Amino acid sequence: MKPHNCNKLFWIVLCAFALFGCTRQTSTEKMPNILFIAVDDMNDWTGYLSGNAGMKIHTPNIDRLAASAMIFTNAHTPAPACAPARTAILTGVHHARSGAKNVHWEDGPKWRDFDSLKNAVTLEQFFKDQGYKTLGAGKVYHGQAPPWQPISQIEPDNWDFYYPSSHISHPYQIRAPRDVIYPDDVDNENRPGGEDGWWTWGPLLVPDEKMADYHVVEWAKYQLKQKHDKPFFLAVGLWKPHDPWEVPQKYFDMYPLDEVVLPGCREGDLDDALDHGRRWIQKWTEDNNQWEKVIQSYAASITFSDAMVGRLIDAFKESEYYDNTILVFWSDNGMHMGEKENIEKFTLWERSTRVPLIISAPGMTTAGAVCDQPVSLMDLYPTLVDLAGFDKPARLDGNSLLPQFKDPNTPTSPVISSYYFSWRKEPVTGHAVRSARYRYIYYPEINFEELYDHTEDPNEWENIAYKPGSKKIIDDHRKVLLEMLPQMTWSEHNP
Repeated sequence: MKPHNCNKLFWIVLCAFALFGCTRQTSTEKMPNILFIAVDDMNDWTGYLSGNAGMKIHTPNIDRLAASAMIFTNAHTPAPACAPARTAILTGVHHARSGAKNVHWEDGPKWRDFDSLKNAVTLEQFFKDQGYKTLGAGKVYHGQAPPWQPISQIEPDNWDFYYPSSHISHPYQIRAPRDVIYPDDVDNENRPGGEDGWWTWGPLLVPDEKMADYHVVEWAKYQLKQKHDKPFFLAVGLWKPHDPWEVPQKYFDMYPLDEVVLPGCREGDLDDALDHGRRWIQKWTEDNNQWEKVIQSYAASITFSDAMVGRLIDAFKESEYYDNTILVFWSDNGMHMGEKENIEKFTLWERSTRVPLIISAPGMTTAGAVCDQPVSLMDLYPTLVDLAGFDKPARLDGNSLLPQFKDPNTPTSPVISSYYFSWRKEPVTGHAVRSARYRYIYYPEINFEELYDHTEDPNEWENIAYKPGSKKIIDDHRKVLLEMLPQMTWSEHNP
């Protein structure tokens, strides 16, 4: 992006003030707008991240956005699930600290019941308090399209307008015919999610205009064409590529089944790791010859989402707000497609926690800049507050990324992802610490550890936690957890 000279001067001055923590915006006239784009369950298969080395995933629009902005190649979610991740990101309070680590869609807005979140100022609430017009559409907080999940976690008072409704956060989504998603040649009786569930896949014989995400983007495009009397915080949440992996046929046509490549896996991969209790999904998929179709459908859903992002970005570039708007593109968690004997998310391994993160701030970020340092989606809240020139609320768990804008090689602290695995026979809590080189995972209830060296083992196939020489590495990563969770205790590590 190439802002006019006056805008460039504004951003240089704003950066200087923000870096030294001595500014507070008092006028709304020059405040930057914010375009906050969230996609659901998109892992690192995007073209610019090359997370799927086995087959080409078509994401031309996200790739061109990445080329025009700053990308973070080592970005991670605070939780490998939609509801706790979004609650943490949007409140600025990590769910491992708040206790809201197992917030799920049935809970609606009950995350406010946690003591540490009762008075938390959410991201959109913060900007509304600073004089912004807050506009939202689709899945920003947790909630899905009817008829599956009509409950929304949105707090209506925080938004000037929400599409389609602050009580139902996504338009109705059409489904594939029953004989497509529940074919007779598979074991539907034992199908994950059940016969009436929504863990399904298959092509829809409809145009894009029949898709819920299409209308979310259409509404956002409309907002970008309007004259706004205030700076805006415009949050746009796209549901895909979240399952059901059902999108128009043309996206399936881009991934012929005979060209689908299964991910690299290793037999007995979980022999030295925790079974999260969901490997039976992968087994069902293999036993019913659906693995290639699942991958095809997920890839098609990514490309559909990319097409929707492209429509939004085109409208943004044509708008009068292009030169004075911070743009953030992110996904709430990753996705396994058979790696480590898992399909779906809900793990603390790389496939579940690594996500796309792209930020463009006029005059601050350099097109094509790459940061390989570990960062967290918890960093979004403090970064946006800094970029807009405001004082940060007390107690945000993330860190501003302004130092990385100046120099992408500026080191960061390791980042934490956590989850509560409630469906196991013996439920456990887990915490993962991702540093530049290692991933350390600790399950306190069972005193079990995993450690992976990404320099030598990017697939996380070998748990070296109990190998001689790993103790100091583990101690260093334990210290990171203790900073957030000082009450954490360990039994002695015995390699």
